[in-house]
This record gives sequence, structure tokens and C-alpha cells, in this order.
Amino acid sequence: MNCGAYHGTSLMVKFGYYGREVLENVEHPAAGYRKIFETVEELNEPLPTEVTGVLPSWLSGSLLRMGPGLFEVGAEPFHHLFDGQALIHKFDLRSGHVTYHRRFIRSDTYVRAMTEKRVVITEFGTAAYPDPCKNIFSRFFTYFQGIEVTDNCLVNIYPIGEDFYAVTETNFITKVDPDSLETLKKVDLCDYLSVNGVTAHPHTDADGSVYNIGNCFGKNMSLAYNIVKIPPPQKDGSDPLKRSEVVVQLPSSERFKPSYVHSFGMTENHFVFVEQPVKINLLKFLSSWSLRGTNYMDCFESNEYIGTWFHLVTREPAAYLDSHKFRTSGFNVFHHINAYEDQGFVVVDLCTWKGCDFVYNYLYLANMRAEWEQVKESAMTAPQPEVRRYRRDGLAGARGPLLWTPTG
Repeated sequence: MNCGAYHGTSLMVKFGYYGREVLENVEHPAAGYRKIFETVEELNEPLPTEVTGVLPSWLSGSLLRMGPGLFEVGAEPFHHLFDGQALIHKFDLRSGHVTYHRRFIRSDTYVRAMTEKRVVITEFGTAAYPDPCKNIFSRFFTYFQGIEVTDNCLVNIYPIGEDFYAVTETNFITKVDPDSLETLKKVDLCDYLSVNGVTAHPHTDADGSVYNIGNCFGKNMSLAYNIVKIPPPQKDGSDPLKRSEVVVQLPSSERFKPSYVHSFGMTENHFVFVEQPVKINLLKFLSSWSLRGTNYMDCFESNEYIGTWFHLVTREPAAYLDSHKFRTSGFNVFHHINAYEDQGFVVVDLCTWKGCDFVYNYLYLANMRAEWEQVKESAMTAPQPEVRRYRRDGLAGARGPLLWTPTG
């Protein structure tokens, strides 16, 4: 069964962990690696699955996952792994049996694309162009109508209060029914918070509070980063989103070029923000997007000279610890493995990618669907992953050294 590609399961990412020497000996997967990059149809009802072995009697519930499932619209293909239209997957575990269900998220992006049978809104690596059926004057003025931000929530799904939301990295999230997988409502986080967008990997505290980070406009119109909080379920049944708040603001190392942020760290008493050298050129984003058909990938650039900055924030009271800001050599980072506190130190485990070359450059579908030997060759030339552990004295005002130790 082809379930489509889950977020984070791309071949490039998985292969990188083997290292160059082992990768050369990786054989062609028996199931056919290209199938996870093929369009699938949604299901009308859950399908029974075949279980090998015995599931524990106490294991009961549902596993929800997001990923791309539609890789072309009409005759127009999507070009990047993160462009495919959002497909929600559900594995239901009951009494030792498992059923599988999937449905497409009815985002505005998806509905308009299916209606017009073309790519209507620009995605991560695919630019949308004016309707070719319009006359030349209509097409010209379409370019100047401003940026339409995608609501294709293919990256993750998590609870806010008693509800579940499919999310991406823009300001839009989509409320879904976890039972039927029906799309319920589109929500614009800008209606509640001062952010241009947030990560798809928030942290949920023990009380149900959801914390996230996103870039914003700070003092003197400079870019900054806001850590935000959505409170736990309300006793009066009201929407927690309406009580969202900015916890603290962090400075950006470059005024008009915020770093690409995919995740961040949170411990019992601290937030950890890793500002990587992969930047979003905001001026290019604003000035050339609608005029030249630029996509998100075109607005990224890497600055090998700026390095990677670590920022530390206390949670209670919320305060940015400027004295703990630390710069190290440049690397890509997308996922935090863990963050915790140990004997007065803040410890952060990261999955890093050596150098400043943007890893997402290697996730275009043309690369992923190439012949097997080409896929392996591309994986070996891409930035190689390395697990690193960073330790920092978490006491306010302390100036102890920040150490990193690669562990893989």
C-alpha cells in the first residue's frame, strides 16, 4: 500500500545517517523508493490491515500523521518534496487490530487547485502563475495583487486545547476532526499573535500550554523572534487561541534576514533558540515574489560568515539572557532531539548538518525520483548529518563556557 510520503521520511534524510562509506553499499529498496513520491487517492472509509505478531492488549488509540499526497494538479507538477498537498493519515488501534484511513486537507490551496486544475498558490519550491485563460491585462495586474501565503498544512498535527490542528510553517493552521479526518476551519494566527509564521514543531507543557516561536517585526522595523504561548484548555470552554500571548522577544542577528526556524528547545526553566546561517531574504521576498514568480526556496540564502548563534531565555520570569548569547561555526539545524537541565547546565541535543549549504536544496522531487545510483550519489554530496550535544551554564549572569561534543 502506498501511503504517500510522511513529513521527515525523505530518502535524503534517512540516507544521510548512514554516512558516506555505508551509503555506497545501500541496495535498492525492494518495495521501490519512488512510490512514496507518487500521488495517492484518499479513502472513502478506513481499511483493515494485516498485523504481523501480536499487539499488546493495552495498546489502544489513534496515530495521526501528516505528509504530502498530491504531487501534481492537472498537467502542472509540484517540484519540491514539501509542495505536495496535505494528506492526513490515521492508524486506529483497537483490540489487537489496526485500520488505516487517509483524507486530503481541504485547504484553500487544495480546493482552488482542484477547481482550476492548476497550481494556484505558490508553494515551497513551486511558483504559481496567473491563469493562462485570462487576457494579458488581467494576468499583468494579477502579479501586483500581493503575496498569497499557502495554507497547505502538510508538516505536522497537534492539539490546541481540545481541538486538533494540521500545521505548516506559515501563519495558517487548519482545524480537523480527528475521528472523521474532516477539515473544519482555517485559522490565521496573525489574528491572535504578532508573528509572520511559526514552526510546525511546538512544545506542549504538562498543563497543556503550547509554546512556539516565529519571526516578527521588532523595534525600528527590524526583524526579531517571538516566543508565544497558547494556554491550556479553558474551564469555560472558550477557545484558547483567543488568550494567546507573546512570552518574550529575541533579537535577530541580521535586521532584514531572519533565520529559517524549524524547531527550538524547551527545558523546565529555559527556552533555547538556535539561530542558523540559513536566512530568509525578506527584501527579496517582498519585492520580487509577485513580479517574477519567485517561490519560497528562491528567498533562502546561506551566510557562511555569520556562524550559528545560540540564544537562552528564562521561562519564569520570561527574560532574554543576552550575556549567554554564543556564536559557533555555521551549520544547518532543523530538529532538536532533546533539551533538558542537568546539574545547573542546559543540555541541548541537535541533529545538525555540516556546513551552510541548505539541505532542502537536495529535496527537489527530480532528485528524489532519479535512478538509484544517482540518488545515492546526490545523498553523498549533500551536507552530512551529525548529532551534537551542547551544554551551557543556565544560571543567569554566569559566563561559563559553552561546549559541544559530536556524538555521531
